[in-house]
Amino acid sequence: MNKEMKTLVEIIEMLREEEFCCDFQIKNNILICTDNSETYFPEDVIIEKTERYEGDSNPDDMSVIYAISSNSGVKGILIDAYGTYADPLIAEFIKQVAVVKESENQV
Repeated sequence: MNKEMKTLVEIIEMLREEEFCCDFQIKNNILICTDNSETYFPEDVIIEKTERYEGDSNPDDMSVIYAISSNSGVKGILIDAYGTYADPLIAEFIKQVAVVKESENQV
């Protein structure tokens, strides 16, 4: 089945509608919600959905979007470059996070 390609903005908007409202970032192997400054360790969160995005006009414009839920109920997204430009700090954190196994949880 051919899956229609979505833009990065469309994927983010879909996740926002599913209440993944916080924007996350990684500092010192800690996940931080930029909206409220709450911090999380890998064992405090799960990855519910992931989506890879590749720009139409530039194949080097690749991202991976993680839809993450915390044990405190905060839900948000973490975006990283994919491939060569990926942030090694994000990759190290993500390797330690539990992932929902169901493939149906793809955006």
